[in-house]
Amino acid sequence: MIKMISIWHSRAGNHGKRIIPAAVIRILGSAIVLLFNALPALTQNWHLDASLPLEVSVTGTSTLHDWKATCAGTTGVPEILNITGKNTIDEFEFKIPVDSMDGGRGATMNNKIRTAFKSAENPFISYRQTEPAVLSKIPEDGSFDFTSKGVLSLAGKDKPVTVLGKGTIKNGLITITVDKELKMTDFEIEPPSAMFGQIKTHDDVVVHFVFHYKQAGNE
Repeated sequence: MIKMISIWHSRAGNHGKRIIPAAVIRILGSAIVLLFNALPALTQNWHLDASLPLEVSVTGTSTLHDWKATCAGTTGVPEILNITGKNTIDEFEFKIPVDSMDGGRGATMNNKIRTAFKSAENPFISYRQTEPAVLSKIPEDGSFDFTSKGVLSLAGKDKPVTVLGKGTIKNGLITITVDKELKMTDFEIEPPSAMFGQIKTHDDVVVHFVFHYKQAGNE
């Protein structure tokens, strides 16, 4: 193909056209191929990377100190992340067992968390996407933003939420990170207190999660 282009341009030179050597065309062609190979590709199926932990936590503050409750046992995360040609993710959801939340300060604090989140009647915190998440275009560094709209269920209350997140794609791995700010009272949760009300948990909390997906063929 390159020889044909070079010959065509050589013939065109007889009519005052500029001659483009085959070597130049070859170099340009290689550069274009390298450029497209360098750009991160998202449109495909990505598989949940079981070798990396799911990072899920709820953080907040109180009149005494900041606090963090880690959430083990998260379930329902899609095994396959399908990113369409329209740069959307059609389905996404997960569930957090409330009884798995660990505030790191012993059984007393954990019991207060379970009571506040009404775990006996509502054992899970869950998120279910209700419309396709929209991803931004990705630059060469592999970073992107996304917007996901869905329903967050917490302490027996369902609330529509918009989740803004970040993602990176590097070495065949997508990392999805979200920090979603919420108010406990929006879900009719009374912020826990201790020491007969002398220590009070503030209303604002942040739900944080990080999920990792690997490129098909990199298992």
